Amino acid sequence: MKKLSALLFAMAIMTTLSACTTETKVISRAESSEYVTATLSDNDFENAAKEMIDDMLMYELATPKSNGQPYVMMISDIKNDTMQRINTADLTDYIKKELRRSGKVKTTNAFGDNRSENIALSRQLGDSALVDKSTVKKNNTVKAFDLTLEGRIAQKNSNVGNKKMIEYIFSLNLIDMGDGTELWSDKKVITKITDKNTKTW
Repeated sequence: MKKLSALLFAMAIMTTLSACTTETKVISRAESSEYVTATLSDNDFENAAKEMIDDMLMYELATPKSNGQPYVMMISDIKNDTMQRINTADLTDYIKKELRRSGKVKTTNAFGDNRSENIALSRQLGDSALVDKSTVKKNNTVKAFDLTLEGRIAQKNSNVGNKKMIEYIFSLNLIDMGDGTELWSDKKVITKITDKNTKTW
């Protein structure tokens, strides 16, 4: 009787534990597009960015520079004006990858933060007895950028009946470094409808 009671108790515990287990599975990027969230996802970012980049490459950067070389572009940090903690560095990396794949643009990381100091340091290594002088980079070889790409993500919340409408406004602006004029700009609005009490931060 005691053994039967112990067995029934163990089975009850196992049933309870299995009922509380959360199923987790790995999904592909294509499958993840089927799961819509109130916050911004990588799919939201990349779909909007891809459309804008394609437009920019087709209309504004379709013709190479007069010397036939690709444009050199510096991409500024994308400003996050939403209530979410968004890793905009991932979005910037995606944009760089798409631009480089086009063959029409080369992106540069030579300026900003400590990058220019590191480049200057690499020129000074010729004074070191440890360094092979033939591998030291020369001066007057770093390419200045022709264009800069700036971006911003904003958020607007509105109540629609008992629902909440969230609009994410994603904009990009292309600036000509020669004369400072804006060559191109585009904006995509990602709209989501969710429960009125849904938090987006």
